[in-house]
Amino acid sequence: MESPTGIPEGTTFPPDLERLGITPGAKIDIRDLDKMGKRHNFRVFLYFEEDLARSSTLREDLQEYSDVPDLERPFVGLDAFLRYATESDPLFTRRLDELPLVIEVVAYGELRTQEGKPVPYVKGVMPFLDELAIEDATGVS
Repeated sequence: MESPTGIPEGTTFPPDLERLGITPGAKIDIRDLDKMGKRHNFRVFLYFEEDLARSSTLREDLQEYSDVPDLERPFVGLDAFLRYATESDPLFTRRLDELPLVIEVVAYGELRTQEGKPVPYVKGVMPFLDELAIEDATGVS
């Protein structure tokens, strides 16, 4: 599966991201992933459907869902997700202290901006709500 930049989307990550712990299967707090993306200049896309995240490329998904509003797609940019969550629930960031939202990293790739500049991205899978409840219950014991 090749991105428009000629760099295939896959589970091979650049060494600079691997040094940060961003590797296939890594589980990273959503806040840490956001900070790393901003600091190291890569975008993060969160998928709500694990099968979709693993079986397609971001490019394919952007094309397939191009007529669907961003927040109604089965994936969303991390920045848009955090903005929406914070606007919907002013206590969202405080809730993350109580119940961290851990994202599983699944793939790396690059897209091109309209100006033709390559933009690296990381795909991650959001945990299901029932997984959050189980993790929360096990942490309480």
